[in-house]
Amino acid sequence: MTLHRRELMKRAGIVSAGFAAGTQLHTQGVAAQETELTFWDTLNSPPRSDIADNLAASFAESHEGVTVEHRGWSLDELVSTLPRSVDGNQGPDVAQVNNGEALMGPMIRGGQLVSLASYAEQFGWNDIFPEGLRARNMYSADGTVFGEGELWGVSAESEIVGFFYNRSIFAEHGLSVPTTFAEFEALNAALREHGVEPIAFGTLDKWQAIHIFGAIQGTFTTREYLDNIIYRRNDASFEDQSMLDAAAKLVEWNDNGFFMEGFEGVNGDDAVPLFTAGMSAMLMQGSWAAGSVAEGLGDDAGFFLMPPHEEGGTVLHVGGVGIPYAITTNAEDPDLAAELINSFVSPEAFAQFVEAGILPAGEISDDLIVEGTLSGDLYASWNAALAADAVGHYLDWATPDFYDVITAQLQSLLGGQIDPQAFVTALQESYAASFE
Repeated sequence: MTLHRRELMKRAGIVSAGFAAGTQLHTQGVAAQETELTFWDTLNSPPRSDIADNLAASFAESHEGVTVEHRGWSLDELVSTLPRSVDGNQGPDVAQVNNGEALMGPMIRGGQLVSLASYAEQFGWNDIFPEGLRARNMYSADGTVFGEGELWGVSAESEIVGFFYNRSIFAEHGLSVPTTFAEFEALNAALREHGVEPIAFGTLDKWQAIHIFGAIQGTFTTREYLDNIIYRRNDASFEDQSMLDAAAKLVEWNDNGFFMEGFEGVNGDDAVPLFTAGMSAMLMQGSWAAGSVAEGLGDDAGFFLMPPHEEGGTVLHVGGVGIPYAITTNAEDPDLAAELINSFVSPEAFAQFVEAGILPAGEISDDLIVEGTLSGDLYASWNAALAADAVGHYLDWATPDFYDVITAQLQSLLGGQIDPQAFVTALQESYAASFE
């Protein structure tokens, strides 16, 4: 069997933007005849899927002879399918690649992604996010060091996890948005006393448990510790007091009935319609759910972030950049693929995300923030977290298989099979093994 040069380089793990730069650059409206671009992402339901489809159609219209095919997946499906598809030369040209060791690091080391270093300079991608957030899409050229080196992905959205709330339910019971952690706990207790489910929440598909744990842990931790654990620096360990305190608090909240009854049998995404149907006062979810929440609740929808233990204190909120778009080594024309990625962070894309009430890439200008609206709450919260360097991480970025480890341990913790000390010990054992 004769292998093409690109296939040989891919298997050797040395495909980079340097090779891509040697291909012909396309200008808008000029492209090879009958070129097909495919991109996969997690924009799998309206309004986010509509935005992806609109951007695909717009790109095709502006590039003669180019067709663009979009496919939306769940995150779990994409993570499990993408590497195998690229290895089999059946993968897309462009795909969202989950940050850190969750997927990006292993795919770089496997020679499955194209470095975006030269494209970042060409398109100005380094100016979209401040350095601390941009680092989440960066790795060394060999894929061994996370958080520095070259850019490997570009995020079209920002993300932050907080609490959507039903203004009418709050008003009915004389409740207000909490400003401290103690007030938040008192709010949940009051809702339970009134017979109202406090937080719509589901762990059947596991991932929401990571976010609620991370949100609690973010009130106990520091920037230095969290960066060290995620970027795998300075012998950081999960056997840390902040992790132990967060695990104990999660158990306490569960015992106190802060989460909706039967959450063990509810999917994370299914918690959204339960909330918008008025089945709970709050929804613990990421900013990506804003469009669906706005559609379901309208003017009754609001948003706030996890409050600090003391007014004026710091919380490192789960979130950061959205899952970044990367160029795979299946791309026949990496330059054209880079142009497609650039369209995802264009003014056209930004406007569509804002119109849908979704958090786009970068800071939100003050003229787009309307007080008393869901989007206004979300945008103001994001800007405040960005200005305070208070955007944390997703804990499952820590190792290639950490998602499976932490979600399984969280299910055991919430189910009462293990205690907080056993929980953090299990996390650290898995984390330490990833360095061997």
